[in-house]
Amino acid sequence: MLELYCDGSAEAKVGTRGGWAFLVVRDDEVLISRSGSASKTTCLVMEFVAARSALELVVKRRWHTQHVVELISDSSIALDVAAGRFMPKRHGTVATALREVALEAGARTRWVRAHSGHRWNEAVDALARKAKHAG
Repeated sequence: MLELYCDGSAEAKVGTRGGWAFLVVRDDEVLISRSGSASKTTCLVMEFVAARSALELVVKRRWHTQHVVELISDSSIALDVAAGRFMPKRHGTVATALREVALEAGARTRWVRAHSGHRWNEAVDALARKAKHAG
């Protein structure tokens, strides 16, 4: 199984700098770590970008044909979009892209509580915060 841990980070004020990150984990070992930032964004958009980017990498490398793919996040909205349970009116382009790649990857979803000490969720949170400030 491939576990895709994803997180986004932005200031509370809309239109500020944000960061995103993901980890691809298999058998409790990080295979790939990626992060990035945007100058004017929201936390929700960064959550969507993190999840979409992780899934796109898995599809590009065709890992979804060899492994069960589980998208893991502390953002229930991002997971609901990926699973097709919700589609927001705002940020429709990035949300639609997330849903499409989740379907292509055959991803299932799992929610984890934020800041609860979960090893990989804490790690991806730190990477997203670092990316937000690095840009």
